[in-house]
Amino acid sequence: MKGKRLLVKTIFIGLPIVVFLLWITGAINLWFYGISNIADNVKDYHLELEPIDGEYSVMIDLSDLKSNEGKVLYDDGENQIYVSDVIVRNKTDYEVYFRTSGKYNLHGATLVSGIEHNRVQDSFTSNFFAIAKATYQGNTFKIYESGTSGLNYQDGDSFGLYLIPHDTEVTIDISESPNIGVSLSNLIMHKLGRK
Repeated sequence: MKGKRLLVKTIFIGLPIVVFLLWITGAINLWFYGISNIADNVKDYHLELEPIDGEYSVMIDLSDLKSNEGKVLYDDGENQIYVSDVIVRNKTDYEVYFRTSGKYNLHGATLVSGIEHNRVQDSFTSNFFAIAKATYQGNTFKIYESGTSGLNYQDGDSFGLYLIPHDTEVTIDISESPNIGVSLSNLIMHKLGRK
């Protein structure tokens, strides 16, 4: 019985101390908000943006949309861009959505994305920065963003692309060829570090 009371006292006293220490170091906010917590902290963290050289590609199978989920477009060991979803609207309007995943801790964060997140006068902007192309049956054409997010996920953001833009005269025939290649260049590395 005495041991039980000692355990309860230890928990009763120790738990608030642990929570206080986690709060004071910023670990609780980091746990809840991830990269956005660091990006929003202008006082303690600086932001560097660096372009990533090269073109990165992934093949999308339009005959089995679910099979594309998780296909990796970019991976440097710490940062990743992968297919989160492929959808079709009106039977011919295909869109591919990508998710980014970066690395973060109390010392800072890194994130590679097709979106440039930048600080502007005590605010944050998010603009699609990558150059996107698609290749279907030997035809290569520019494709355009269908949407972007801010740093809405603990470890990154998301963006979508129209696979067949309306200004391109390419007809998708899944029975003839279900695969379309998507290539991104001009990706950007976000480095957030302590000042």
